[in-house]
Amino acid sequence: MFEESKTYIICELSQTHEGSLELAKLIVKAAAAAKADAVKFQTFAAEELAVPGYKHYDLFKKLEWTETQWRELIDLSHDLGIAFFADVFGIGSLDILVRNGVDGIKIHGTDMRNTRLLKHLAHVDLPLLLSIGGGTLEETKNALLLMNAANKRSPVVLMHGIQSYPTLVEHTNLGKMCYFKDQLGLPVGFADHIDGDHSLNFGLCAAAIGMGARVIEKHITIARALRMEDYESALYPDNFVDFVQYIKQIDEAKGQYSEELNEPEKQYRISTRKHVVAAVDLKSGQRIGEDDVVLRRSDSNEHPSDLGDVIGKRADKDYAVNEVVISKKLLSS
Repeated sequence: MFEESKTYIICELSQTHEGSLELAKLIVKAAAAAKADAVKFQTFAAEELAVPGYKHYDLFKKLEWTETQWRELIDLSHDLGIAFFADVFGIGSLDILVRNGVDGIKIHGTDMRNTRLLKHLAHVDLPLLLSIGGGTLEETKNALLLMNAANKRSPVVLMHGIQSYPTLVEHTNLGKMCYFKDQLGLPVGFADHIDGDHSLNFGLCAAAIGMGARVIEKHITIARALRMEDYESALYPDNFVDFVQYIKQIDEAKGQYSEELNEPEKQYRISTRKHVVAAVDLKSGQRIGEDDVVLRRSDSNEHPSDLGDVIGKRADKDYAVNEVVISKKLLSS
């Protein structure tokens, strides 16, 4: 699912639907039209997330949906050909999602030390995104151990990023993502929370991909001007279309992890590499010495050779000064 050569793009809805199932469905359709790989929701059961009286408790209650409503959203996503991921904050929400065909689970940084939930996830064989935002290396190692990540068949990806409404560029700290990747040997991703109007709202994700991110999570909102929940870092639907196309172009530029030359590179090699040419007039049968040839560019279509390929061999014919000496035609003795 999370290939090295193809960035996996998650369209993050978070709370932008403000509890409206119909609005959520509209945004899922927009994400599918943009050709994102997945949508991601946050599953709220207020009592799993906070105590009554907490400043956002009433909002969390407003965002609760029934199991039937979650099934509708998951089925809609699948009908549109887009995967369905969700943050979970408790075992009850997790079980509802698993029963109804969720494609992947994200563990929010708030539950990095939720041993009960993490142990339960050890028995869930789905792709897992583990947020490392606000987390330490030791906490992450312990969470991975509790989830039995080393023995899972499905991939586990470490997701870097914090939401500071919005997160400033200087607070993004992509180096942490690279550090955790090297320390833990797991694929990483970037949950982008930069201002949706920032000049780097696409470029920061490109930088993360260049630093090894296989998964990119980007917020969407129906309209930034409405200033709905979590709009700060979100793109509007048409902008999200542009974003997906932008990331796919980045993937094209990445190419393959290989020394193999592609066709344009092969042609570039032929056109720019210097060829072995005669430094003096050479006679047929003459043994070629070090001072008899030099490297210079020419219009020859022959593959370039090195001086060592011709020195010590005998000329197969007369060569004029600056004429390309073709190594495969020379006489060995």
